Amino acid sequence: MDWLITTLKSYPEIAIFLSLALGYYFGKFTFKGIGLGAVTATLLAGVLIGQIGIPISQPLKAFAFLMFLFAVGYAVGPQFIRGIAKDGVPQAIFSVVQCLFCLAVPVAIAKIAGYDLGYAAGLYAGSQTISASMGLATDAINRLGMAAEKAKSLLDGMPIAYAVSYMFGTVGSAIVIALVGPALLRINLPAACKDYEEKHGGKKEMGGAGSAWHRFELRAFRVQPAGKAVGLRAVEAEAMAPDARVFVQRIRRNGVIEEATADTVLREGDVVAVAGPRDVLVKLVGKMQRKSRIRNC
Repeated sequence: MDWLITTLKSYPEIAIFLSLALGYYFGKFTFKGIGLGAVTATLLAGVLIGQIGIPISQPLKAFAFLMFLFAVGYAVGPQFIRGIAKDGVPQAIFSVVQCLFCLAVPVAIAKIAGYDLGYAAGLYAGSQTISASMGLATDAINRLGMAAEKAKSLLDGMPIAYAVSYMFGTVGSAIVIALVGPALLRINLPAACKDYEEKHGGKKEMGGAGSAWHRFELRAFRVQPAGKAVGLRAVEAEAMAPDARVFVQRIRRNGVIEEATADTVLREGDVVAVAGPRDVLVKLVGKMQRKSRIRNC
């Protein structure tokens, strides 16, 4: 045990990846449909491992936090833009109201409980699951001009409060959405969900066929002799579809199925499995006028 503690203190990057490994492993377990999830389990694992006093340099903290923000933005950015373009004004008003309540409640609780700035900032970030606020709070505390030890104490308390309250922030959201929200709106949630499903083409009888429409599909194309894709890498072939993202998943070559990478070179006669939006693949099939198309490969 002493060897492990010494190793983790000497190489903090190992502690970070150990937290990730434990979080993703234990996050997949559920009890009666309820589980922590990878994010919450990783945060709790980090809190537990951090109790042995592992020093993490500020550049490493900033790098990991920026990578987290990049991943979140990359994942939800397109949805955010589409939502703003569709009904931006109601969403903007809702955002203002939500921000006011999200800030007022943690501030009131922090004052009642007597939390310092570090714990208050962590409580706000975790309870509202707003991870980006931790970076702003860290910068604000560093700019206060207080003693180094005092600032370090505040910054050390912030991730602890964040990790503990994050679990209640995620579970609380589920409780409000599933129980409190429908009661306030006076709606029958199962009936409303069923009605929404039927309005969007999800109605089906027991044992009958469901909707055949899927937003994303997988189709296969054969690389024709002297075709444009011959000799191209997979990533270059993907770029042939304008204004869309398609992905070369697998290749069947000489009867053998291989996983495709970005640098896989397409050859004449290859059968290429391409994934992407349904409408894009349909247009691609019509444009290229393939004589053979393999479905559901």
